[in-house]
Amino acid sequence: MSARRRNTVIAISAAAAVGALSLVGWFLFQVKATLDGKAPVSCGEAVRFVRAVEPPEGTQHKRCTKGQWQTTWYNLSFQIPQAEAETWLRASYPDATVRHCADADLCSDGSIGTGKDGLADHVRVEIRFGERGLAHVEIYGGTLT
Repeated sequence: MSARRRNTVIAISAAAAVGALSLVGWFLFQVKATLDGKAPVSCGEAVRFVRAVEPPEGTQHKRCTKGQWQTTWYNLSFQIPQAEAETWLRASYPDATVRHCADADLCSDGSIGTGKDGLADHVRVEIRFGERGLAHVEIYGGTLT
């Protein structure tokens, strides 16, 4: 085999190995993100999963992630106008008990379904009032089964 042909084979083999290792690395990163609950998802999907009403106009800084191991859970974080926070919470979970709690200005948690439909059966909502008339909303919802 000529030196040129040997160098070409080595270059192609090295490129294939690097490509394969990159693909395996990307796959492992995605698996770890999912297991850690940090896999990004669309906020529309997350809102549907936790059975909430779409956040009102003026929603800022949306961040939605998903995790899965033996159960599935979604985390949503966003800011809405403070004046609309409790109204949104009561529209999303009309049967929920809304209370003041140590870590948040408003919070609610409890069962919201059976989970048999593939959606959350438990949710916890924490709302913290912040600066500039905004409320920071955190939602943690998942399946218990």
